[in-house]
Amino acid sequence: MNRKTRRVVSFLLMMGIVLNAEARNIAEPNANVSLSYYSSQHNSTVTVSCECGLYGLNSPMLYAQGSVGFPVSPNREACDKNTQFSTTIKPWIALIERGNCTFSEKILLAAKHGAAAVVIYNVPPNNGNQTIPMVHHGTGSTIAIMIGNEKGNEIVALLNTNIPVNMIIDVGKKHGSWINHYSIFFVSISFFIVTAATVGYFIFYSARRWRLTRVQSQKQRKLKDEASQAINRLQVRTIKQGDKVLGPDGDSCAVCIESYKANDVVRILTCNHFFHKNCIDPWLLEHRTCPMCKCDILKSLGVAPDEEQETTMAIASVSSELQRSTVQVEDETRSDNASSGYASVRGIDDPAEDGENTYETIDLVNNVTSIEVLPHIDNPTFEIEENHVREPRS
Repeated sequence: MNRKTRRVVSFLLMMGIVLNAEARNIAEPNANVSLSYYSSQHNSTVTVSCECGLYGLNSPMLYAQGSVGFPVSPNREACDKNTQFSTTIKPWIALIERGNCTFSEKILLAAKHGAAAVVIYNVPPNNGNQTIPMVHHGTGSTIAIMIGNEKGNEIVALLNTNIPVNMIIDVGKKHGSWINHYSIFFVSISFFIVTAATVGYFIFYSARRWRLTRVQSQKQRKLKDEASQAINRLQVRTIKQGDKVLGPDGDSCAVCIESYKANDVVRILTCNHFFHKNCIDPWLLEHRTCPMCKCDILKSLGVAPDEEQETTMAIASVSSELQRSTVQVEDETRSDNASSGYASVRGIDDPAEDGENTYETIDLVNNVTSIEVLPHIDNPTFEIEENHVREPRS
């Protein structure tokens, strides 16, 4: 997995986590809490409302109302099964402090005393002014919400001064739902954009790869045709009985290292070296050059692409086909003269051929009066190589 792929996967994972968190926020609706109590200072009933509660994960999201009662004990945690509450006149709502036991134990104890709902307020060591989603399995249909520490202490302070407090719990207006929906919409659009960009990139990459492959294939076919035509323009001769290449000091094909035999078909290159046709054709398609003098035969025939690698690939792709090509042998009457193994001698009486590419003819018939045999050492560049080839014959 490359770096770009890891980044995409990490981004998608992060968006999945954010989406899951947003979904949880929607599943945890706020609770609207309204308090009513008599104020001697104002000589009237005061009503305070806030959307400061959060329904528990296992609580029904329903309406509830009643007077507020809290545990009558040194603490307000209601973890002791014998805990009593300041009021049990129905309908009433229990106000309990968080801590020392599970939410389920607190809620079940209050429900046992007939509470219509349970309000648990947070404490400072646990981010007291915040509300968290409570998990309270097994509490049945009892309504349970959490409020912050400040709001809880405010209610406790009123109750400690013997001021009755009435509470109404209702499902909040879900102001955050619009934000949550907007966040989900944004995350969804981002996910779609990233996915579309990734798919688009792979489509573009595949199309570009296909286009380059198609262009390369066309170039290979073109080079194949050019190479085939160029090689077919080279002269072909058939070795006959009496040619000097069949004598005791006869030559062998530098490609297959086999001696020439009568009726062997040879291909004459532009550098005047000749080899078995079935040997030199694939060689030229793969290496381009003469095995003896390293002359670029195809380049001299006009097959010279811009990039060497493209030429090599194109030529290699057609080598197998040219190996199976039918041997085209020119009229044997044109090979009535003899030649040496590494050099060709133009016949004295042979007229020059018309055409764009004219090569010297090689006479293979043993005719002493019409040839001049050149020894191999006349080519100083390959004297060492020839001596190396000749040693096994001695």
